[in-house]
Amino acid sequence: MVIAQPYVEFVSHEPFSIKPENRDAAIASIDATMTIALECAHGAEKTHFTIFPECVLPGLDGFDRITAAMNDRGWPTSTVVLGGLEGLTRAQFGELIQRPNTAFDEVGSSLERIRQDQWVNCCVTWAKLESGEVCSWIQPKIEPAGVELQVSHQSMFKGQSIFLFKGTYAKTNIPYRFATLICFDWIGARDQRRIWEWLLLHIDQKAGEIEAQLPLTWLFVAQCNPGPSHASFMSQVQPFFNPLHFPNVLRDETCLVMANVAGNVVPGMAEQYGRSAVIFATSKFMKPECMPTYCNGGELQRPGNPLENFKDAVFRERGACIHSFRQLNPSALLPGAAGKRHALADATVHPFPGTTDPRTPNGLVPAVVKWVNDELDDSEKSLETHYPQLPLASAAGVAHQRSVNALRLLPAAALSKTILVASPGTNSVPDHWRDTQSQAVKHVLHTFSILEAAQYPAMFHGNGAQATIMKGDLGVEVVAVIGRRHEECDMHVIGQLPEHRGQLLLVSRDEDNTSWDPRMRTIFDQAAEPTKELNITDPTSAVIRVGYQDVLKAYRDAVNQSALREAIDAAIS
Repeated sequence: MVIAQPYVEFVSHEPFSIKPENRDAAIASIDATMTIALECAHGAEKTHFTIFPECVLPGLDGFDRITAAMNDRGWPTSTVVLGGLEGLTRAQFGELIQRPNTAFDEVGSSLERIRQDQWVNCCVTWAKLESGEVCSWIQPKIEPAGVELQVSHQSMFKGQSIFLFKGTYAKTNIPYRFATLICFDWIGARDQRRIWEWLLLHIDQKAGEIEAQLPLTWLFVAQCNPGPSHASFMSQVQPFFNPLHFPNVLRDETCLVMANVAGNVVPGMAEQYGRSAVIFATSKFMKPECMPTYCNGGELQRPGNPLENFKDAVFRERGACIHSFRQLNPSALLPGAAGKRHALADATVHPFPGTTDPRTPNGLVPAVVKWVNDELDDSEKSLETHYPQLPLASAAGVAHQRSVNALRLLPAAALSKTILVASPGTNSVPDHWRDTQSQAVKHVLHTFSILEAAQYPAMFHGNGAQATIMKGDLGVEVVAVIGRRHEECDMHVIGQLPEHRGQLLLVSRDEDNTSWDPRMRTIFDQAAEPTKELNITDPTSAVIRVGYQDVLKAYRDAVNQSALREAIDAAIS
């Protein structure tokens, strides 16, 4: 599967079309997604499903672009593309249903049913058949969301039907079925039933007619949803998978695909949108602790709705990107412990045109790379932002950006070491990191900004220590650590003491930001004196301890970089 997760901006009135200035970018997003689908980074022979969320395809131009791409000889047969078109006027919908090889509900969604003051939100499912023919099915949204109910001059036309597709896996007689709902259709109701209940009821009745059980293999929910983890959305997962309801519909191996738009125009943190996910009820899959690219949901991703009894694979990147992955078929796994696997394999993240970012590397994204880079986006972590009035504010701002750029380039293992040594007691799984680790990132950035403003540029490496500075011809390794007390910081670093050949500068910050008191030296080095060389029998030798408060005071009191250099030299001598 490949899921596009673009950032979309709409005009503020019905039919909520894509802003004119963004239409070329929307076409480019289609091209980029289709290219990723052809490249098959997931390792399968082809991309069977390529998915665009609700409202992201620019109308007839977007429809024609996908149709042309699938008609190309290079596009493989027996593949499906599905996606949501921007809001269409009645006239545009009339043009759409006249396109060759299109099908729609000619009764429930006939043009005669659509009033002049109505517009249409619809999704399209394209399939390239074994014959090479490309066909498409057009499905209007059934239930409007809140914003679509706020009518200014037009109302959303309500569809009447869902297309249910069926077939058999290649070289087998094993059946599959799939369908798509458009965002609010997942939680919307019609005639006292949820929309998904009507879908399951239909399959259940068909199965009863032939005295059999039939699968619903995939249910796609194409979203443009600011609150993808809202209780209203998550609360439908458990009843949907409940085998006691509609028992003739097999859902133990159903893959529920939530495809949402991005909450950011570029990769990074976002308070809304994102959280595209793949959800299973089957017991055949393991719950991963910390996989690249996606996480196991939980309280952080689903506040108050952690979906504890389900396999909830949530893609961490909420900004604009393209997700590619291989979704394992539960029925193909061996029974018991020997067949246990993760639901997804080779989950990679890809950029849209014009984006270069460690979080969209055309490859796997370790959790620590995503987490640290999100933290580095926070401008509030700049020392210049905290003290804009100081003489060296500008120098600190330049130093901050240099540190940010350097840290973004570190490999995952080095980033993990950088955070773990900076924050005592930190769990090694980045999905568990919260404010404590965020404060550690800020402490690291502030410390090295001051050192660089003092003309001690750092070479970040995360190889034990976080970085190395040069004091004359000597390299001094540096660790910035933040904890409850200086003693805790000291013990933590001593416990993880890196193999350093020269001196190690430990800049610790306690919860009260006090100065380091030499009388607080640990029990390990009460009699030791600092040396310039490491004594392999004494892990605390060659360690220089200084409180961040003293470093910060030197920065705040300095009138220029030379004065700061002199103060820092005195502090670390």
